[in-house]
Amino acid sequence: MTSRTLSTLLLMAALLAVAAVADAQDTPRVGITMGYPAAIGVIWNIGDRVAVRPEMTISGSSGDSSGVDASGVSPGFNTDAFSIGAGLSGLFYLKRWDLLRTYVSPRFSYSYASNTSNRPSSTAIISSSSDATSKAYTTSGSFGAEYSLGRRFGVFGEIGLAYTSTTASSASTLVTTLTTGGIFGPVTTTTTTTTVGSTSHSKSWAARSGAGVIVYF
Repeated sequence: MTSRTLSTLLLMAALLAVAAVADAQDTPRVGITMGYPAAIGVIWNIGDRVAVRPEMTISGSSGDSSGVDASGVSPGFNTDAFSIGAGLSGLFYLKRWDLLRTYVSPRFSYSYASNTSNRPSSTAIISSSSDATSKAYTTSGSFGAEYSLGRRFGVFGEIGLAYTSTTASSASTLVTTLTTGGIFGPVTTTTTTTTVGSTSHSKSWAARSGAGVIVYF
């Protein structure tokens, strides 16, 4: 084995050793969070004492039912609901005890929800529908703790206060169809549509808590 070959092998071994040490010392910066209240998010450690955690929630449902009206025929009933939300938390770490870190976390979130229902008439005389939507803005502050169970896995829990401002809107539509006339006269069909709507605003505050796990890449 020539001296050049030996030097090359030693250099490669040294580079591999440096890479292994760097990999062992490098702390993962980005991970995903799965928590309660149900949310999926990402955590990004910008520095040793600061991190950001965007989160997202989404849900939907639909259903239908049947019954019997005065004519003995099922009028049918169906609903559709959908909601989506997004939040952003800032984590400012206070102190570390071995694998445990404490932090304070300001948070802002927005959510939107809608619910639509329809009730057609079996006799085509009366049908109704309703639409309801709500928008909520929440600001909160929490104290939390994060514990590392491994290099790429940890758990967290937090508690604090939240303030929420909500705007809700609803509209109901009633359609009435009346047919007159008959054997000795022309048939006339009259359709009347009545819509009633409302908007409300509310503000509330309450205790907030959350817990979850972190998986780092």
